[in-house]
Amino acid sequence: MIERLKKKDEAALKEVMSMYKNQIHNYLYVMTGNSELAEELTQDTFVKVYFKAGSLKTVHLKAWIFKIATNLARSEFRKQKFKNLLPLADVPDSNAVYETGIGKTIEVEQLVSALPEKLRIPVVMKELNNFSFEEIAEILKKPIGTVKSLVFRGRTQIKENSQPVLQNGGTHG
Repeated sequence: MIERLKKKDEAALKEVMSMYKNQIHNYLYVMTGNSELAEELTQDTFVKVYFKAGSLKTVHLKAWIFKIATNLARSEFRKQKFKNLLPLADVPDSNAVYETGIGKTIEVEQLVSALPEKLRIPVVMKELNNFSFEEIAEILKKPIGTVKSLVFRGRTQIKENSQPVLQNGGTHG
């Protein structure tokens, strides 16, 4: 597949798009909280895949495509200076919840959306896209230890961010 992409084979691009388009769109939607922006960035991702395939130096096609999507999302963050993204309760194919123990649940995506970008990206890649630490390290160009630390810190912050909701949800005046 990679060799076909390098030769600008449009059929190969269509195959790659059919394999990864939904995953990339969902990933970008979680990252941005905006379906239209996610769609635009998804299209931009595959345009870059087509035009940059000639310089591809890895055999990990999926990781390379996610790296392109991640870089596009980062560029968009810088452009629009997103601080806190929209709550992500309606992310496609996502119904994970955090049980508070008092009968109240919190959408995990809402907690993830509150993370700063440097923690949100590796947490989303690990927890929602099931990338290995090695794949995340390759995509983000960071040492594996750093990636593990970022994911751990992100998980810790999610737990901490859920505590005020627990306290507020448990007090009725």
